Amino acid sequence: MELSEINPFPRTRGCFERWIYDDFPPSASYDFRMFVFTESAALVDMNGGRIRMPADSLLILGPGVPYHFRNEDPSDPFTLYCLSFDLTQEYRNTSRFHLPVNSPQFRPELLVDRKIQSGARDISNLFLPRIVRDCPELCERVILAERLFREKPIYYLERCSGIIKDLLFASLPESAETETVQRTAGGAVHARDAMRYIEEHFREPINEQSVAAALNFHPYYLARLTKRYFGVTPYQYLIQCRIEEAVRLLLHTDQPLGAIASACGFAGLSHFSTVMRRKTGLTPGEIRKNGHI
Repeated sequence: MELSEINPFPRTRGCFERWIYDDFPPSASYDFRMFVFTESAALVDMNGGRIRMPADSLLILGPGVPYHFRNEDPSDPFTLYCLSFDLTQEYRNTSRFHLPVNSPQFRPELLVDRKIQSGARDISNLFLPRIVRDCPELCERVILAERLFREKPIYYLERCSGIIKDLLFASLPESAETETVQRTAGGAVHARDAMRYIEEHFREPINEQSVAAALNFHPYYLARLTKRYFGVTPYQYLIQCRIEEAVRLLLHTDQPLGAIASACGFAGLSHFSTVMRRKTGLTPGEIRKNGHI
């Protein structure tokens, strides 16, 4: 599936402190799962092998993959956080929800996302199962989403959805990212489109989120594309375009500083001055007085 189609729907969550289920048989889920292992190391039996997940590690699985967790050291059990989700909002109104089952009892016809069952939704570019070890920052995001889902504040589903999507992109390994870019119709083309869009619209009140939305991409994915092909993120290039135009106007026109700030897309004179000093070491007034940067 196209990565821009991903709009996760969180289904449920779980927290298992001091894991005690080593003797349970392998399980398989009917939806996608993110697992975070904290406090101690875990052993995961999966795909005919066993992998070690140290504390602060992340595992992402697709539907139907048999897995089994056990403690590496039974005297020092790990804690497990889990988020389950669909890749899209397509089935958010489906009341039918199935907990994981013993893997021999898994029934593909009960998959929540029926397009995966039929083969109409190709998820090969998600590179699952995905294993990310020693990633406390990513794990903290999963734990935050688990807490939001458990406490259910306003807009908790939307916030959890955004966290899950960010994690799917943030955990994408470099080698997988290269292949994903190749599979999604040419990353260089998309990166050039982003730079061109910024060049045409930097005078407007745009930001990296609105640039990504205009091109139908996730901001994190687009940032990695432009960084790969041009060495800068959309935000960095946006600021670069605004500064270059502002310097041109400061040196070659007598427009007031406030007018220049507005013409170059800055939020106001204070923002204009702050950005110029941070990026050039000079205020707009100093640049105009010196006649150069």
